[in-house]
Amino acid sequence: MTAGRAARFPSGTLVAGLLAGNGALWAVMFFGTLAHLQALAGGAAPFDIRPLGYSYEEARAFLEALGEQGRAYYLRPELILDTLYPPFYAVSRGLALWWLTMPGRLYDGSVPQRWGWTLVAMPVVMATCDGVENVCIAKMLWNWPDLSPGLVQASSLATRLKFIAGVSTEVLMAALAIPALLRWRRLPASPRPPRPAPRTAASRSPTASADAEPANSSEP
Repeated sequence: MTAGRAARFPSGTLVAGLLAGNGALWAVMFFGTLAHLQALAGGAAPFDIRPLGYSYEEARAFLEALGEQGRAYYLRPELILDTLYPPFYAVSRGLALWWLTMPGRLYDGSVPQRWGWTLVAMPVVMATCDGVENVCIAKMLWNWPDLSPGLVQASSLATRLKFIAGVSTEVLMAALAIPALLRWRRLPASPRPPRPAPRTAASRSPTASADAEPANSSEP
């Protein structure tokens, strides 16, 4: 990648595509696998969508309500999809935040690079907490009916931190995207280059140009 192309990375098209893909994966999980788990558990929310966490008693009650079929479904396909989601989230939100802080997005100057890296760190924290949560949930399912209180506590903490980092990331995205959009709407439209004049039949004919030269040379 050349220096010029690296300075323009990432492109808006790439960022939009990653955000759309990550949103589609979230929708498949939220309205598909997680909703199915909630139905199997009699309406109890899965661990992944409990922003306030869960106690040992709540975790045991949920896993019991799931039954053998539900616990197997939690392992596959839910946790398989949720293994893909955290890194996808980190890349899509990290590049989006980086794109929003590139020179000319918020103002004429550039955002200090240390601030850009600080913003990018937030979705990485969210993805890390989500990954820890997934490992803890997988261990709870593998070890069932043995359930460690320490494991439940670690999983609940990871879930709460995941939501804090995730909400913070989305708030940052909105706080940067709104002024960037307003600035883009205020910028004057770039002028279009003039269209080239249409070529005449004489200009397209090489013989016509050749005949014209002797005629011009014979004039006094």
